[in-house]
Amino acid sequence: MGRGKSTPQDEAMKLIVSSNIRKFLNEKRKKAIDLQKNTGISQSSISEYINGKSLPNPGNLQKIADFFNVLREDIDPRHAEDWEENIVTSDIVQEITEISSQLTEPRQKVVLSTAQVQKKEQDEQENNSKIIPISKKKYTDDELRDIVSRGVASDGTEQTEAEKEFFFNLIKNHLEGKDEG
Repeated sequence: MGRGKSTPQDEAMKLIVSSNIRKFLNEKRKKAIDLQKNTGISQSSISEYINGKSLPNPGNLQKIADFFNVLREDIDPRHAEDWEENIVTSDIVQEITEISSQLTEPRQKVVLSTAQVQKKEQDEQENNSKIIPISKKKYTDDELRDIVSRGVASDGTEQTEAEKEFFFNLIKNHLEGKDEG
């Protein structure tokens, strides 16, 4: 419903609401026509919500939430108590949103899938970056023994004292360069 140019935040919200409505339609095994018949919202409005072309007004949002038996914020996160109105969106995110909103649904799914893969890779990298190679730092014997004591055997059980001593000496010799050559 054209009432002027939407902000990048509005465009992003349209995609979020659209995605959430689609998700609930799939989860509940319902179709857009079921949503229209049970809420009394016009088919054209339902279509615009599903296709990310417009946002439901508060009344229609409540009808949709009631139909899916979810909270309004499950569809439109702006209705959550902890929602921050002044979310700063980077220029890149704004551009992605602007371009994505102009794509057909299958292409929007590709963008979403790509973003999900990138997010997963980023999370995995962040988790892996928490592992600091011990060769990057000089350790005292006490620090090294503490590190070794936190390890577990390959079967998940606690290491024996002999195993701890073995790994302490192995790591210490490696760090001092005595295992090379």
